[in-house]
Amino acid sequence: MKQHILTALGERVVVADGAMGSLLFDRGVDSSSCYDVLNLTDPALVQSIHKAYAGAGAEIIETNTFGANRVKLGRFDLAHRAREINLRGAELARSQAGPGRWVAGAMGPLGRMGIDPISQEELEDIFSGQALALVEGGVDFIMLETFASLSLLLTALRGVKASVSVPVVAQMVFTQRGRTHSGRTARECFDALIRAGADVVGLNCGIGPKNALEVVQGLGPVTVPLSVLPNAGFPESSGDRLIYASSPEYFARRTAACAAHGARLLGGCCGTAPEHIAALVRALDAGPPEARIVSASPDEVNTQTAAPTRLSRRLVEGKVILVELDPPKHLDVEPVLAAAEALSAAGVDAITIAENPLAVPRLSNIVLAGMVRARTGVEVVVHMTGRDRNLVGMQSTIMGLAASNLHNVLAVTGDPPSAGSAERVSGVYDLRSLELMALLSGFNEGRNHYGDSMRLPVNFCIGGAFNPNTRNMALQVGRMEKKMAAGASYFLTQPEYSRERVDEILAATGHIKAPIVLGIMPLASSRNAEFLHNEFPGIEIPSETRERMARAGEHGQEEGVNIAWELLEYAWPHFAGVYIIPPFNRHAMALELMRRLGR
Repeated sequence: MKQHILTALGERVVVADGAMGSLLFDRGVDSSSCYDVLNLTDPALVQSIHKAYAGAGAEIIETNTFGANRVKLGRFDLAHRAREINLRGAELARSQAGPGRWVAGAMGPLGRMGIDPISQEELEDIFSGQALALVEGGVDFIMLETFASLSLLLTALRGVKASVSVPVVAQMVFTQRGRTHSGRTARECFDALIRAGADVVGLNCGIGPKNALEVVQGLGPVTVPLSVLPNAGFPESSGDRLIYASSPEYFARRTAACAAHGARLLGGCCGTAPEHIAALVRALDAGPPEARIVSASPDEVNTQTAAPTRLSRRLVEGKVILVELDPPKHLDVEPVLAAAEALSAAGVDAITIAENPLAVPRLSNIVLAGMVRARTGVEVVVHMTGRDRNLVGMQSTIMGLAASNLHNVLAVTGDPPSAGSAERVSGVYDLRSLELMALLSGFNEGRNHYGDSMRLPVNFCIGGAFNPNTRNMALQVGRMEKKMAAGASYFLTQPEYSRERVDEILAATGHIKAPIVLGIMPLASSRNAEFLHNEFPGIEIPSETRERMARAGEHGQEEGVNIAWELLEYAWPHFAGVYIIPPFNRHAMALELMRRLGR
C-alpha cells in the first residue's frame, strides 16, 4: 500500500517528474495556445507525457493544470470550464501514475491580472476552486509552484488550505542569489510559508541546478520537508523556442546533491524531460549524493564610505542655484554644452538634465551629463524615471552612473507616454519614484536589489520632486515624508508663479527637515504661458500673470524674467535655493536671474 506522501518525505527522497509545457511544445503544440485545455481536446497527448515520466522513474506525476485557474483560462474564454479541465487533468495523471505513485495537482500563479483590482477574498476563491476540482479528480496533494510573489503565494495557500485537507507544497521562484525579485531571502519566504501552514516548502523554476544547490546550502534547518525542482540551466533562444543546454547527467548530479542538505522532494522544471528524471533516479540510487559543493563565499561589502557630492555639501552649507537643461532631440550637442559653459562660468551649483520629458525621445541624459561635466567640471544632477527601464535595466544604469562618478540623481516616476492611437510605446514602471529611491539607497549601502555586493562604495545624493500645485497639499507633503524614508535628501518643487502658493508651501512643509529648492520657470511668451497653464502637468499660472504676459507682446521674454525675479526675490530667504528651468533651453534667462541674485 502506498504511503502518505508526508510520511514518505519524512523517511527518504522522493522523485517528481519534470516539465510539461516544453514537451507539449516539442510535440507540436503552439506556444500561444492554452495547454491546460489539452486535457479535454487531446488527452492522449497529455497521457503520453505522464507515461514517459512514469517510465523514467518519477514517483510523483504532476497534473497538466499549471494555468488552469479561471483568470488564466479566461484569456482563452475558458473560465467556465475550469472545474472540468482540472478534474480531467487529475484523472489523466492518475491513469498513468497507477496505484504506486502519487499525483500532485499543479497550480501556478495568475499572471497579469489587468487594471481592475481583485480582492483577497476573490483571489483565495480562485485558488480554492481549482484545488477542489483537483482533489475531486483524485490528486494526493496540491503543488503550488512558480510563484515569484510571496504575498500571492500566501494568498493561494490560504485559499487551498481553507477548502481541501490534502497536503500542500508551496514553491517560490528565486534569483541566482537566493532571493525573490522583491529582495526577500529564501529563509524569509520559507519561514512565512511554514507559519501559514505549508506542509512542504521549496523552490522551482527561475534557476538551474547549480544555483538551486547554493540556495539549499545556505538555508540551514527547515522544519518541514524541502522541495527542489530546478530548471535545466539557463535557456538560449533559438527561433521561436528556448533551448536548455544542461545535460541530464549534469542536472542529475547537482540536483541529487541537494539531498545532502535537507531536500526530500526532487524533480525538474523548465527544460527538463524524462531523460533528466531518469538520470536523477540513477544518481540517487547509486549511493549517497556527491560531497557538498563549496560555492564562493559572498562578496564582502566594502566598508569604506564614499565622499558626499559637492551638491550635497552645498545643500547643507548654504543656498544653491540649480539650472535645468534639456538634452536635444537630435545629435547636435554643442548649443547645450555652450549653455553649460556659460552657466558654470556664472557660478551655478549644479546643472540638472531631464530624461525624455513628456516621454519624447531625446539624447541620453546620462551621456550628456558626462559630457557636461567633462567640459565644465560643474556638478550634474541626472533625472532618472521609472518609465523607460525595467528592474534589470535600472540597476545596470545605476551601476553605470556610479562607475562614471555621476552621483547626483533626481528620482521621479516620469511622464506617461502619449495615448495617441498611432503610438506603440508603453511605460515600464517596474519602479516608481519611491521604489527607485529605495533602490538607490540600497546601492549607497553597498548592495543591489538582490542583495549582491557592489564591492566599491557609492554615495548617491538622492533628490525627490514635490508638486505643491494640487488641491490636496497634505497628500503631497505626505509623499515627501515617504520619499525621505526611502532615501530622498532634498526636494525640487514644480515651477511656482504666485506668492500665495509660496506661502502655502512654507506653511505646509515647516516640519520637513530636508532642504527644499523652489522651482522657477521664467515665461518666454504669452503663448508659452497659456500652454504651460492649460496643457503641462503640474503647472498652474495665475490669470494676472498670464494677462501681464499677453500685454508684454514681443517683449514677453523680458517680462517673463521680471515676473520670475519678483517671485524669486520674495521666496529666496525662505528656501534652500532656486531651481531655474529656462524654457527651450534659453539659458540667458537663467543667467539674468543669477546676475540679479548676485552670482
